[in-house]
Amino acid sequence: MQNYYKAYLREKAARDEVELLLEEKTSKLYALNVELEKKLNILQQQQLAVVQSEKMATLGTLSAGVAHEINNPLAYLTCNLETLAHYKDDINSYLSLMVNFSEGEVTEQQLIAQLTSLNEKVDTQELIEDLADIANDCQEGCGRISEIIKNLLDFAKPKQSDEAIFEIGEVLQHTTKLLENKLKQVTINILCADELMINGSKSSITQAFINIFVNAVHACDEAKEKGIIDHSKLTVTVEDSGHEYAILFKDNGVGIPENAIEHVFEPFYSTKPLGEGTGMGLAVVYGILTNHHGSISLSNNADGGVTTQVILPKAKL
Repeated sequence: MQNYYKAYLREKAARDEVELLLEEKTSKLYALNVELEKKLNILQQQQLAVVQSEKMATLGTLSAGVAHEINNPLAYLTCNLETLAHYKDDINSYLSLMVNFSEGEVTEQQLIAQLTSLNEKVDTQELIEDLADIANDCQEGCGRISEIIKNLLDFAKPKQSDEAIFEIGEVLQHTTKLLENKLKQVTINILCADELMINGSKSSITQAFINIFVNAVHACDEAKEKGIIDHSKLTVTVEDSGHEYAILFKDNGVGIPENAIEHVFEPFYSTKPLGEGTGMGLAVVYGILTNHHGSISLSNNADGGVTTQVILPKAKL
């Protein structure tokens, strides 16, 4: 009996030791997990900051074009307001006369006489037609300015999370609107069917597409400066491969050195001259697409230029 008791005590001591060791290891694992979650959160915040910083850099490159786009509707708004100011006295004369007549300060005969006098000085029909045109032009100009500002704010505003399901074509359209002035000298052909849905952050995917478009435009501009091409071309094709979409951005720019392709997604790496570009554009694109379970790759075209291939999984509807 005593031997059994001693064996029991030995087993209990061993079990207590194992439980203590397990508790100690569990406590350490929990502490390490908490620390890991903190570091992951910090990395996520830093990534958001890098993406936002790149957005601001992109907005800087777009500022001149945006100013030009806003200046066009402002020009005819100013012109229309000057015309309206010219008509102000004539309109006030008509309105004052009608108010005086309605309040009994002028008789019907006096009203007719004064209206006849005003009509001899003012082309009433032209005034009516001009006022309609002025109103329509001003509404159109204000609408255009509002759309430009809305697109900029939607792009620039930092978002912690804007997860949604959206169309690839919609993002491409939004991107070209933001880059409208920069793309004026580029022939763009977008081949994208309707209702090709992906899920994720619409603003982040827009940021990725903007960076790809801007790189293509810069490559085309350089090719024109070197006399390689006469006109810039960019073709965007979206292909459905079953469970994912392949988005191909093909330009006719200068291309990229083969030994640089494996480095272009590294932070601060740039093939541009010193002082041009942040070297973060494609690094940010790579990070955005990785977060969306996608990928990006570059290859030189046989006929010149580069094709950038973006792979994104289909949305789970």
